[in-house]
Amino acid sequence: MPLEIDRADVRLLLDILESRAATISGAALADYFARQSARLMAANLLEPRGDVLAAPSLTDHEDEPVTLSWSAQHGGYGYFSPTAGWVVVPAERLAVLGVNIPAVLSTMLVQFDLTSRGGPQELVSNQLWELGDARVGRARGRLPIWFCRCIYDSAVWQHVVDAAARRPSERIRILLTSTPGRRAAGRALPGHLLVAVEDVLDHNEPLSISPSIVVARLEGTAPPAIEGRLWLSPDGQTLTIDGNAVLSFRADTQIKIIRKLVAGYREGKRFRFSELRGSAPVGAKALRQVFGTKKWAVLSRYLKVEGDLWGFEL
Repeated sequence: MPLEIDRADVRLLLDILESRAATISGAALADYFARQSARLMAANLLEPRGDVLAAPSLTDHEDEPVTLSWSAQHGGYGYFSPTAGWVVVPAERLAVLGVNIPAVLSTMLVQFDLTSRGGPQELVSNQLWELGDARVGRARGRLPIWFCRCIYDSAVWQHVVDAAARRPSERIRILLTSTPGRRAAGRALPGHLLVAVEDVLDHNEPLSISPSIVVARLEGTAPPAIEGRLWLSPDGQTLTIDGNAVLSFRADTQIKIIRKLVAGYREGKRFRFSELRGSAPVGAKALRQVFGTKKWAVLSRYLKVEGDLWGFEL
Protein backbone atom coordinates (compact mmCIF):
# COMPACT_ATOMS: atom_id res chain seq x y z
CA MET A 1 0.00 0.00 0.00
CA PRO A 2 1.54 3.37 -1.00
CA LEU A 3 2.50 5.82 1.72
CA GLU A 4 0.03 8.64 2.25
CA ILE A 5 2.64 11.39 2.24
CA ASP A 6 3.46 14.23 -0.12
CA ARG A 7 6.43 16.39 -1.11
CA ALA A 8 5.97 18.75 1.84
CA ASP A 9 6.16 15.80 4.22
CA VAL A 10 9.35 14.57 2.55
CA ARG A 11 10.96 18.02 2.74
CA LEU A 12 10.26 18.11 6.47
CA LEU A 13 11.65 14.59 6.89
CA LEU A 14 14.88 15.47 5.05
CA ASP A 15 15.22 18.64 7.14
CA ILE A 16 14.91 16.61 10.34
CA LEU A 17 17.51 14.16 9.04
CA GLU A 18 19.88 17.10 8.66
CA SER A 19 19.48 18.18 12.30
CA ARG A 20 22.23 17.23 14.74
CA ALA A 21 20.40 14.24 16.27
CA ALA A 22 17.79 13.66 13.53
CA THR A 23 15.07 14.62 16.01
CA ILE A 24 12.48 17.37 16.44
CA SER A 25 10.37 18.49 19.38
CA GLY A 26 6.67 17.84 19.56
CA ALA A 27 6.15 21.53 20.29
CA ALA A 28 7.77 22.53 16.98
CA LEU A 29 5.69 19.97 15.12
CA ALA A 30 2.48 21.11 16.80
CA ASP A 31 3.16 24.79 16.09
CA TYR A 32 4.43 24.59 12.52
CA PHE A 33 4.04 21.12 10.98
CA ALA A 34 0.92 19.57 12.48
CA ARG A 35 -0.41 18.00 9.27
CA GLN A 36 2.98 16.82 8.01
CA SER A 37 3.93 15.26 11.34
CA ALA A 38 0.64 13.38 11.58
CA ARG A 39 1.19 11.78 8.18
CA LEU A 40 4.84 10.98 8.86
CA MET A 41 3.96 9.29 12.14
CA ALA A 42 1.12 7.35 10.53
CA ALA A 43 3.60 6.14 7.90
CA ASN A 44 6.02 5.05 10.69
CA LEU A 45 8.71 7.42 9.40
CA LEU A 46 8.78 9.43 12.64
CA GLU A 47 8.80 7.68 16.00
CA PRO A 48 8.81 8.72 19.71
CA ARG A 49 12.21 9.29 21.31
CA GLY A 50 11.19 10.28 24.84
CA ASP A 51 10.18 13.60 26.37
CA VAL A 52 11.78 16.95 27.10
CA LEU A 53 10.92 18.61 30.42
CA ALA A 54 11.28 22.22 29.29
CA ALA A 55 9.15 24.34 27.00
CA PRO A 56 8.62 27.99 26.01
CA SER A 57 5.99 29.74 28.10
CA LEU A 58 2.54 29.42 26.57
CA THR A 59 1.19 32.45 28.42
CA ASP A 60 3.94 34.97 29.18
CA HIS A 61 5.32 35.46 25.65
CA GLU A 62 8.81 34.57 26.77
CA ASP A 63 11.40 33.12 24.38
CA GLU A 64 13.38 31.38 27.11
CA PRO A 65 12.20 27.84 27.94
CA VAL A 66 10.84 27.17 31.39
CA THR A 67 11.53 24.04 33.41
CA LEU A 68 8.49 21.82 33.83
CA SER A 69 7.37 20.04 36.98
CA TRP A 70 4.94 17.22 37.59
CA SER A 71 1.64 18.17 39.19
CA ALA A 72 -0.37 15.35 40.72
CA GLN A 73 -3.27 17.76 41.16
CA HIS A 74 -3.41 18.56 37.45
CA GLY A 75 -2.26 15.12 36.28
CA GLY A 76 0.54 16.35 34.04
CA TYR A 77 3.66 18.41 33.61
CA GLY A 78 3.53 22.19 33.64
CA TYR A 79 4.87 25.37 35.21
CA PHE A 80 3.73 28.32 37.30
CA SER A 81 3.02 31.54 35.42
CA PRO A 82 2.88 34.85 37.33
CA THR A 83 0.03 35.95 35.08
CA ALA A 84 -1.93 32.73 34.57
CA GLY A 85 -1.10 30.52 37.55
CA TRP A 86 -0.40 26.84 36.94
CA VAL A 87 -0.17 26.01 33.21
CA VAL A 88 -0.43 22.42 32.05
CA VAL A 89 1.68 21.66 28.97
CA PRO A 90 -0.01 19.07 26.70
CA ALA A 91 1.87 15.79 26.55
CA GLU A 92 2.26 15.94 22.76
CA ARG A 93 4.29 19.16 23.11
CA LEU A 94 6.76 17.42 25.44
CA ALA A 95 7.49 14.56 23.06
CA VAL A 96 10.70 14.28 21.07
CA LEU A 97 10.25 12.62 17.66
CA GLY A 98 13.08 10.99 15.73
CA VAL A 99 13.46 9.71 12.19
CA ASN A 100 12.89 5.97 11.82
CA ILE A 101 16.09 5.53 9.81
CA PRO A 102 15.60 1.87 8.70
CA ALA A 103 12.05 2.60 7.49
CA VAL A 104 13.13 5.74 5.63
CA LEU A 105 16.07 4.04 3.90
CA SER A 106 13.96 1.03 2.96
CA THR A 107 11.33 3.32 1.40
CA MET A 108 13.94 5.34 -0.47
CA LEU A 109 15.29 2.25 -2.22
CA VAL A 110 12.06 0.32 -2.76
CA GLN A 111 12.49 0.51 -6.57
CA PHE A 112 16.01 -0.97 -6.51
CA ASP A 113 16.96 -4.64 -6.74
CA LEU A 114 18.94 -4.39 -3.52
CA THR A 115 20.83 -7.16 -1.79
CA SER A 116 21.64 -6.62 1.87
CA ARG A 117 22.19 -8.71 4.93
CA GLY A 118 19.64 -7.74 7.54
CA GLY A 119 18.95 -4.20 6.41
CA PRO A 120 21.09 -1.05 6.75
CA GLN A 121 24.38 -1.55 8.59
CA GLU A 122 25.52 1.43 10.65
CA LEU A 123 29.14 2.31 9.85
CA VAL A 124 29.32 5.56 11.84
CA SER A 125 26.88 6.02 14.71
CA ASN A 126 23.77 7.90 13.58
CA GLN A 127 25.61 9.29 10.54
CA LEU A 128 26.59 6.69 7.92
CA TRP A 129 24.94 3.45 6.79
CA GLU A 130 25.86 0.71 4.32
CA LEU A 131 22.64 -0.24 2.50
CA GLY A 132 23.72 -3.13 0.26
CA ASP A 133 24.49 -3.68 -3.43
CA ALA A 134 22.18 -3.01 -6.38
CA ARG A 135 22.13 -3.32 -10.14
CA VAL A 136 22.26 0.20 -11.56
CA GLY A 137 22.03 0.83 -15.28
CA ARG A 138 24.67 -0.79 -17.45
CA ALA A 139 27.27 -1.07 -14.71
CA ARG A 140 28.84 -4.50 -14.66
CA GLY A 141 27.84 -6.26 -11.49
CA ARG A 142 26.16 -4.68 -8.51
CA LEU A 143 27.21 -1.33 -7.09
CA PRO A 144 27.48 -0.69 -3.34
CA ILE A 145 25.19 1.99 -1.90
CA TRP A 146 25.78 4.04 1.25
CA PHE A 147 23.68 6.73 2.90
CA CYS A 148 25.01 9.62 4.97
CA ARG A 149 23.40 12.64 6.57
CA CYS A 150 24.88 16.04 7.48
CA ILE A 151 27.87 15.87 5.11
CA TYR A 152 28.03 19.66 5.20
CA ASP A 153 29.63 19.15 8.63
CA SER A 154 33.42 18.77 8.25
CA ALA A 155 33.66 16.24 11.07
CA VAL A 156 30.95 14.06 9.54
CA TRP A 157 32.57 14.26 6.11
CA GLN A 158 35.89 13.15 7.60
CA HIS A 159 34.12 10.13 9.10
CA VAL A 160 32.85 9.28 5.58
CA VAL A 161 36.35 9.64 4.08
CA ASP A 162 37.81 7.44 6.81
CA ALA A 163 35.10 4.80 6.41
CA ALA A 164 35.65 4.71 2.63
CA ALA A 165 39.38 4.17 3.22
CA ARG A 166 38.64 1.31 5.63
CA ARG A 167 36.14 -0.28 3.25
CA PRO A 168 37.47 0.30 -0.29
CA SER A 169 35.32 -0.79 -3.22
CA GLU A 170 36.50 -2.13 -6.55
CA ARG A 171 33.41 -0.61 -8.19
CA ILE A 172 32.00 2.86 -7.97
CA ARG A 173 30.07 3.39 -4.75
CA ILE A 174 26.85 5.45 -4.73
CA LEU A 175 26.78 7.75 -1.71
CA LEU A 176 23.27 9.03 -1.06
CA THR A 177 22.80 11.96 1.29
CA SER A 178 19.96 13.93 2.85
CA THR A 179 22.16 17.03 2.56
CA PRO A 180 20.86 19.30 -0.24
CA GLY A 181 23.10 19.65 -3.27
CA ARG A 182 23.77 23.33 -2.57
CA ARG A 183 25.18 22.45 0.88
CA ALA A 184 27.18 19.49 -0.46
CA ALA A 185 29.05 21.62 -3.01
CA GLY A 186 32.75 20.85 -2.94
CA ARG A 187 32.38 17.41 -1.40
CA ALA A 188 34.00 14.80 -3.65
CA LEU A 189 35.49 11.38 -2.99
CA PRO A 190 37.34 9.34 -5.63
CA GLY A 191 35.37 6.26 -6.68
CA HIS A 192 32.11 7.63 -5.28
CA LEU A 193 29.06 9.21 -6.89
CA LEU A 194 27.61 11.67 -4.37
CA VAL A 195 23.86 12.07 -4.84
CA ALA A 196 21.53 14.37 -2.91
CA VAL A 197 18.33 12.42 -2.27
CA GLU A 198 16.10 15.43 -3.01
CA ASP A 199 17.51 15.55 -6.58
CA VAL A 200 16.66 11.95 -7.53
CA LEU A 201 13.21 11.35 -6.02
CA ASP A 202 10.58 9.78 -8.22
CA HIS A 203 7.98 12.16 -9.64
CA ASN A 204 5.13 9.88 -8.56
CA GLU A 205 6.47 8.42 -5.30
CA PRO A 206 7.46 11.21 -2.88
CA LEU A 207 10.07 9.26 -0.87
CA SER A 208 11.16 6.71 -3.48
CA ILE A 209 14.41 7.27 -5.39
CA SER A 210 14.09 6.89 -9.17
CA PRO A 211 16.60 4.35 -10.56
CA SER A 212 16.45 6.00 -14.00
CA ILE A 213 17.54 9.38 -12.60
CA VAL A 214 20.39 7.73 -10.69
CA VAL A 215 21.43 5.91 -13.87
CA ALA A 216 21.48 9.22 -15.74
CA ARG A 217 23.73 10.67 -13.05
CA LEU A 218 25.97 7.62 -13.14
CA GLU A 219 26.28 7.26 -16.89
CA GLY A 220 26.45 10.95 -17.67
CA THR A 221 23.31 11.39 -19.76
CA ALA A 222 23.70 15.07 -18.99
CA PRO A 223 27.12 16.58 -19.87
CA PRO A 224 29.31 16.42 -16.78
CA ALA A 225 30.64 19.54 -15.16
CA ILE A 226 34.39 19.15 -15.69
CA GLU A 227 36.37 20.88 -12.98
CA GLY A 228 40.13 21.29 -12.97
CA ARG A 229 42.70 20.07 -15.47
CA LEU A 230 42.18 16.39 -14.64
CA TRP A 231 38.64 14.96 -14.46
CA LEU A 232 37.61 11.33 -14.03
CA SER A 233 33.97 10.33 -14.38
CA PRO A 234 32.37 8.75 -11.29
CA ASP A 235 32.42 5.29 -12.90
CA GLY A 236 36.14 5.63 -13.65
CA GLN A 237 35.60 5.00 -17.36
CA THR A 238 36.23 8.46 -18.85
CA LEU A 239 39.31 10.60 -18.21
CA THR A 240 39.49 14.18 -19.48
CA ILE A 241 42.81 16.05 -19.41
CA ASP A 242 42.93 19.80 -19.97
CA GLY A 243 39.42 19.67 -21.40
CA ASN A 244 40.42 18.08 -24.72
CA ALA A 245 42.34 14.83 -24.24
CA VAL A 246 39.61 12.25 -23.57
CA LEU A 247 40.35 8.59 -22.84
CA SER A 248 37.86 5.78 -22.29
CA PHE A 249 38.55 2.72 -20.15
CA ARG A 250 36.54 -0.48 -20.00
CA ALA A 251 38.95 -2.98 -18.44
CA ASP A 252 38.66 -3.22 -14.66
CA THR A 253 42.45 -3.26 -14.34
CA GLN A 254 42.82 0.03 -16.22
CA ILE A 255 40.01 1.66 -14.20
CA LYS A 256 41.57 0.65 -10.87
CA ILE A 257 44.99 2.01 -11.81
CA ILE A 258 43.71 5.25 -13.32
CA ARG A 259 41.60 5.92 -10.22
CA LYS A 260 44.65 5.49 -8.01
CA LEU A 261 46.74 7.79 -10.19
CA VAL A 262 44.05 10.48 -10.34
CA ALA A 263 43.57 10.32 -6.56
CA GLY A 264 47.35 10.58 -6.18
CA TYR A 265 47.42 13.68 -8.38
CA ARG A 266 44.82 15.36 -6.18
CA GLU A 267 46.63 14.39 -2.99
CA GLY A 268 50.15 15.13 -4.26
CA LYS A 269 51.20 11.47 -4.24
CA ARG A 270 53.16 9.35 -6.72
CA PHE A 271 53.38 5.56 -6.97
CA ARG A 272 55.88 2.88 -7.87
CA PHE A 273 54.74 0.49 -10.56
CA SER A 274 54.88 -2.23 -7.92
CA GLU A 275 52.15 -0.34 -5.97
CA LEU A 276 49.98 -0.22 -9.09
CA ARG A 277 50.81 -3.68 -10.33
CA GLY A 278 48.35 -5.38 -7.97
CA SER A 279 45.64 -4.27 -10.38
CA ALA A 280 47.61 -5.00 -13.54
CA PRO A 281 47.24 -8.04 -15.82
CA VAL A 282 49.48 -10.97 -15.07
CA GLY A 283 52.80 -10.50 -16.86
CA ALA A 284 52.54 -6.72 -17.29
CA LYS A 285 55.89 -5.14 -16.47
CA ALA A 286 55.15 -1.50 -17.37
CA LEU A 287 52.22 0.90 -17.52
CA ARG A 288 52.34 1.03 -21.31
CA GLN A 289 51.52 -2.69 -21.34
CA VAL A 290 48.56 -2.12 -19.04
CA PHE A 291 46.98 0.64 -21.17
CA GLY A 292 48.01 -0.47 -24.65
CA THR A 293 49.72 1.45 -27.44
CA LYS A 294 46.95 3.91 -28.38
CA LYS A 295 45.99 4.96 -24.87
CA TRP A 296 49.61 5.12 -23.76
CA ALA A 297 50.45 7.46 -26.65
CA VAL A 298 48.10 10.00 -25.04
CA LEU A 299 48.70 9.19 -21.36
CA SER A 300 52.48 9.34 -21.67
CA ARG A 301 52.27 13.06 -22.46
CA TYR A 302 50.91 13.70 -18.97
CA LEU A 303 51.90 10.66 -16.90
CA LYS A 304 55.58 10.90 -15.96
CA VAL A 305 58.05 8.94 -13.87
CA GLU A 306 60.29 10.67 -11.35
CA GLY A 307 62.91 8.28 -10.05
CA ASP A 308 60.70 5.20 -9.99
CA LEU A 309 57.53 7.06 -8.96
CA TRP A 310 54.69 7.58 -11.43
CA GLY A 311 52.25 10.48 -11.36
CA PHE A 312 50.39 12.99 -13.49
CA GLU A 313 52.29 16.18 -14.35
CA LEU A 314 50.02 18.96 -15.69
